[in-house]
Amino acid sequence: MTIKNPTIDSTISKTSDSTLDINRVVRARRGALWIGLVTLIGIGLLCGVALAGSDFNPLAFAKIGTRFAELDPEGTRGYDGQFAYYIARDGYEAVPHIDGATLRYQRILYPVVSRALAFGNPELVPWTLIAVNILAHSAGAALLAYLLALHGGAAWGALVYSVWIGALFGVRLDLNEPLCVALGLGAIATYAHGRYRITILLLILSTLAKELGLIFAAGLALHAFFNGQRRWGILIFGGPLLAFLAWWGFMRLWLGRLPIGYPAAHIHLIPLQGMFAELEETALEFVFLAIWLGLPALVIFLLAARRMWRQRRVELGAALALAGAGFVLVMPDVSWQDPVAAYRVGISLVVGGLLFVGQCYPRRIGWLAALWLPTLLVVLMTPSLWL
Repeated sequence: MTIKNPTIDSTISKTSDSTLDINRVVRARRGALWIGLVTLIGIGLLCGVALAGSDFNPLAFAKIGTRFAELDPEGTRGYDGQFAYYIARDGYEAVPHIDGATLRYQRILYPVVSRALAFGNPELVPWTLIAVNILAHSAGAALLAYLLALHGGAAWGALVYSVWIGALFGVRLDLNEPLCVALGLGAIATYAHGRYRITILLLILSTLAKELGLIFAAGLALHAFFNGQRRWGILIFGGPLLAFLAWWGFMRLWLGRLPIGYPAAHIHLIPLQGMFAELEETALEFVFLAIWLGLPALVIFLLAARRMWRQRRVELGAALALAGAGFVLVMPDVSWQDPVAAYRVGISLVVGGLLFVGQCYPRRIGWLAALWLPTLLVVLMTPSLWL
């Protein structure tokens, strides 16, 4: 059965000449290939520099802390990537080495994939964690380039995501976001071609990599619901949500609690309230967070809402921008207090913003590049990432 696809109908099929549509798809694929290759080379070089600076110790990416590795209450804390490493190395036996078991096991896909690729060998796990994120980041950039070109934008705009500070932190610190975002972008691409069942599957996997996958699901569901595909809209969001809750249920039986008591689970109802939580103590960080996340989220959300109101319909880029920017506006203060976490979680804004501007205002994508490309300098100028 052929499914009528409102996304393709309203974007690439603006002429009766089907050859033009085919040519656009071919150009989109070519652009995706080049952007993916450039990103792979670039992130590979950066990771090579980081490995060389740590005497080629792959555990330097996980930022191990002795508090959890050696169970020393007075030890160093390390960073979040160590928990993916412990789960990938020890499986269900990693609980003693994790600060919040249900929160960390909630993001199960990345360590499971890395463990599988290492064939359960603990010595290979640190290397597969790095490899998975390098490939996921490159694939994500390629998919974003494909989507931008498919909807009439410039494929090169995906380079903004390639060097976005939060995306690079995700790769450099063995975090869950690169795989989550790659699967989310894969879901958007399959949705754009009307393959809704595959879309739902990819969204489920994205959500099990990290709960940010629900943001992509919300954006796609919003577009489907308001473009005559209400049943699919419900399934596109409901499928990942049900899988997510089912995994929660399993963790409740196994670990005895749900991951709802942690600060990261508490969003704000007042827009950007979390951003002001630490204003006096982190003034310089606040300025950068406001410039690169807070203000863009507010502007993009309002522009997408305004366009939706005027057009009386929801374009795909606008729907994804509403979801991504909307989440940043209500993001919990614990994420804002850790700039690395804020920039990582803000990836949904970057992806949604690029797709929105690329589809609806293609000549303005340079504005986003001018805004977000300079974040690469912060990454390059952070010695602890490379030495």
